[in-house]
Amino acid sequence: MLKESVMTNRRTLIIALSALLPGMALAHLPPGTRGPNGGQMQDIGPYHAELLARDGELSLFLFDSNDRPLSAAQASGQAIILAEGRQQTLPLAPRADGAALVATGDFRAVPALRVVVQLVPAPGMPRAQARFTPIAP
Repeated sequence: MLKESVMTNRRTLIIALSALLPGMALAHLPPGTRGPNGGQMQDIGPYHAELLARDGELSLFLFDSNDRPLSAAQASGQAIILAEGRQQTLPLAPRADGAALVATGDFRAVPALRVVVQLVPAPGMPRAQARFTPIAP
């Protein structure tokens, strides 16, 4: 009887610990991390995102917690851009190949550029948010 009780407690402990491990395994990116496309990387919800800014265009690439690329075909969101004393809110929509979300607007990619991204990774999923300073000083 005692042996069964010990085995049951061990199983319960193992199940409880295994439920916690996936959350502990999420890697947080150090500040200033650059992605494979040259953009700034940030944590956004359970994902990593890389924001690449060019004059008039933003590209947001999504990655899992192991930095493997994810499809953005079902994702949506918006980018709130703060640049040159102006604020713009632009929709983020999937690129034709589904590799990234893109937004276009009237802004220049300067070091003072600040972008807040609100991301919905897929329909029905909760919104996640991250702040970017995509142009390296």
